Amino acid sequence: MKSKYILIAATVAALTLSSCVVTEDLTINNANGGTSSAAIHVEDFFVDVLEDFSDFSTNDSSKPIMDQSMEAFEKQLINASTTDNINLVKTGNNSYVISFDYSNLKTLLFDLGAENNQTVLNLNKNRLNFYLNLANYSNLTAVIPFLKDPNFEPFGPIYNEGLSAPDYLEMISFMLGEEGPGAIQESAITLRFETPAPIKSFTGGKKISDNVFEYSFPLIDFLLLAEPLSFELNW
Repeated sequence: MKSKYILIAATVAALTLSSCVVTEDLTINNANGGTSSAAIHVEDFFVDVLEDFSDFSTNDSSKPIMDQSMEAFEKQLINASTTDNINLVKTGNNSYVISFDYSNLKTLLFDLGAENNQTVLNLNKNRLNFYLNLANYSNLTAVIPFLKDPNFEPFGPIYNEGLSAPDYLEMISFMLGEEGPGAIQESAITLRFETPAPIKSFTGGKKISDNVFEYSFPLIDFLLLAEPLSFELNW
């Protein structure tokens, strides 16, 4: 049996300034390979924000910025040494499904720009660890250059270290308008996987069935990182 596993990569780039619902399922087999499938929907309001604030470079400026972002990630996957069967489908207005196979998770992360000593996501035999805080946030920006874009950085956790959620939302309201705070509060990311053997233990998230684990967090928790985002799963 294959196991469902998660990979954050470029979907976060589309999420970080987006009112959205994202569900990602990623499979991993005993050889540390598997498949990834992510469904992404972004509301029009924040696409307008992305258009205004993003500093993406493109040879075709007529394309919507979300199309540019997703196609750029698709090209990264095509150029990676570990990927195959890459498929990007636009399913609606600002809605996408992107899926691919990969042969080795660690190599895939390296291909996408991660350093060998990254500490955000680690798989060791039958244990999966995810841990993201302010100290290792740079591990994530190495994989997702968008997070280092000078137009985005003022909205991210490094610039807003120590800021409370109410104060952050007040800032968003001032900068982006009254729709901003509510749109961010309604946004969430869900990561879901199915293990190749029954789940023995976990911290963070919740057990859906004997072999299925789910971890969800509000977008604002990522934007502030006031507390680490983390889980551990053993099977």
